[in-house]
Amino acid sequence: MLDETTFRALAGKLAASHASSEWVDLAPGSALLLPHWLGPSDQAGLMQACLELLAWDSPEIRMFGRSHPIPRRHAFVADPGITYRWSGLEQVGQPWIEPLARARSRLRSSGFDFNSVLANDYRGGADSMGWHADDERELGPHPVIATLSLGASRRLAFKRRDGGGRVALELGQGALLLTSGAVQRHWLHQVAKSRRPLGRRVSLTFRHLAG
Repeated sequence: MLDETTFRALAGKLAASHASSEWVDLAPGSALLLPHWLGPSDQAGLMQACLELLAWDSPEIRMFGRSHPIPRRHAFVADPGITYRWSGLEQVGQPWIEPLARARSRLRSSGFDFNSVLANDYRGGADSMGWHADDERELGPHPVIATLSLGASRRLAFKRRDGGGRVALELGQGALLLTSGAVQRHWLHQVAKSRRPLGRRVSLTFRHLAG
């Protein structure tokens, strides 16, 4: 959606407008973490609205020749006519709910234009997401992703595709992480299972898909 130079320029303006921000070293890509993009009451209200108003499911994907339900709940929201294809699934987006639309409008005001959001509900430590990159063809050559974390803190891990390094981030409630297209080309990321008692977390990953 945005090349690296344009991404850094827009993200830099966003960082300058927030008292707390951090550039994350995911070279050759760029990533900006805003730990308190949403305040406690706003993030709690958005999380409750998503849990109550979105249609959630756990679709099955094929791995190693067998079908398995994904280990979390999932919902896809998008503008009319937008279809998302990933891991053998083809999904048509459900309509935007007003609280999600407001979050998207706030991102748009900073120059980041998204037409869909993939929501994941991690009900506890047993729910997870394996190593992957958001690099499907529909996302285009420079897929900027904005991840908004609601609820309990959860670790998001990154590893270089070439084995050159690892980075781990704790995403707390209301945190926003923006990653450039080069991050998707050169890094994989995951939310690992945990045996620790973890609270519920909803992750909203805003993206721009070709119609």
